[in-house]
Order: sequence, then C-alpha cells, then structure tokens
Amino acid sequence: MNERPQTLASAQHDASGYGIAVLPISFFRQSEEVDIEGVWVLTERIASNGCWLAPIPVEASHGIVMDGNHRLRAAMRLGLKRLPCVPLCYGDARICVRDWNSGEPFDTGGILHTVTCGGLLPHKSTRHFFEPSLPRTSIPLERLRV
Repeated sequence: MNERPQTLASAQHDASGYGIAVLPISFFRQSEEVDIEGVWVLTERIASNGCWLAPIPVEASHGIVMDGNHRLRAAMRLGLKRLPCVPLCYGDARICVRDWNSGEPFDTGGILHTVTCGGLLPHKSTRHFFEPSLPRTSIPLERLRV
C-alpha cells in the first residue's frame, strides 16, 4: 500500500512556487512501461554523478509518477529508500498533458484509472509539460539511501 505524503505542508518551495518534498520510494507508483536498457543507462549516469538532480513530478494523492518512470526504476536499482519529488495535482494549471505520438490532449482521468487499477500505460504514452519548468536539486545519493 502506498504511503500518503505527510511532508507536503512542510515541503520546501523554490522560486517557481513548486514544492519539493523527499518521500519514501514506496509512495511512488510507476505509470508507464519503461525501456529497460534506458533504465540501465540512466542508473549508471545517476550513480556516476553521485547526486539526484531532477525531482520526480508526482500526483500528490496517489503517488502516480507524471514524468520520470525511468528515474524511479533507476532509483530502485540504486537501492534508494527516498526520492525528491514535486507533488502536484492533475488539475494544476501549470501542467499540460499530451499524447506522446499525436500531440493531442491526453485524458488524465485515464492515467489515474489505469494506474490505480494496477495497470501501466504503454511506454511513451504521455508527455507532460510544466510551465514554469520544474526545479532541480542536488541531493547526495547517500542521503536517499537511509
């Protein structure tokens, strides 16, 4: 069962107004299938950097990964216990979700339904746009392993 974020009220906010929280990896729910080779490459890149740079935008109520399924799987491979994220709601005006192939608006209700029912969308189904851009972090991986 996913752990509901309890740190949202105390999440740090950056200049763009986004909150950044560090939550247990068990909170995150993968939303799309991934390319395993891409996960391996990303895992090596993150490990060699030694820091987590890109917080994962996540649907705040259900822990659904909006963008960053490969990063989530890389974090699992690295044995991380917590991850930085930007908790958001799909109704947030700063988010635009499009079909990866057609560019047409994507029904976010379909994302919620599929994932909460235990399914995954196919690889590269959705493309999320964030305006303003999401913040960056620089958290040593060792701090995310505890």
